[in-house]
Amino acid sequence: MKEILRKCKVCDKGKNKTIKIEEEKYIFYENSYYHYDCFIKYRIEKKKYNKSLTYEEAKIIADKLVIKTSESNTINNSIDRDRLTYWLYDNYNVTVLPSTFFIKLKQINDGTFSMRINAPITYHDLLQIFKKMKTHLDKINNKNERNGKEIDIFRRIDYDLAIVINNYDKYLQWKQKQKTEEIEKIEIINDLSIKNNMQINTITSLQKKNKQNKQNDKDEINISNILDEVF
Repeated sequence: MKEILRKCKVCDKGKNKTIKIEEEKYIFYENSYYHYDCFIKYRIEKKKYNKSLTYEEAKIIADKLVIKTSESNTINNSIDRDRLTYWLYDNYNVTVLPSTFFIKLKQINDGTFSMRINAPITYHDLLQIFKKMKTHLDKINNKNERNGKEIDIFRRIDYDLAIVINNYDKYLQWKQKQKTEEIEKIEIINDLSIKNNMQINTITSLQKKNKQNKQNDKDEINISNILDEVF
């Protein structure tokens, strides 16, 4: 799949984009993207109130902004849109999608596409449903072709998108089931951990008791020997 890139305000010139979103630490600050190291350099060189920052001061600011960037819904939404788009390019073997298709995706993501859909469907969820339904969507298309209902690739993508939307509720049910199972799994692990700790504590206690009993027996033997020697 095509690599997701962003343009660094410091080091990228022209149309170059070298920030590898999936691999590198990066920062989004004042509507621009930066490589982590480029941002630190930028803040050191940019004087504020006639004062330059030290490397450590700039690094502290950069670390905070990395966290803020990673938690930004706007940034994550943008990246999820690219992930969805690039997956569609690969899966349907196309290099261009109509602008009307992107408008439709945005409306679906914003929750303004249709009165029939009463909640936004994120780019992330759309991609997950597409992936999970890929085999099913291919089977439907193959069946349509056998029945003489062959359509061009762009109409097929629209057709598949409609199927994906119609299965959104089932996807939400699946997500809830996964979440419930994960919670149950964590609870089971915690229960087992507690039981194991109790068993370990019990075994440790028994070992200490046995050790103490053995020591007492040894003491009694030693005392008995001493008495025998005296009398």
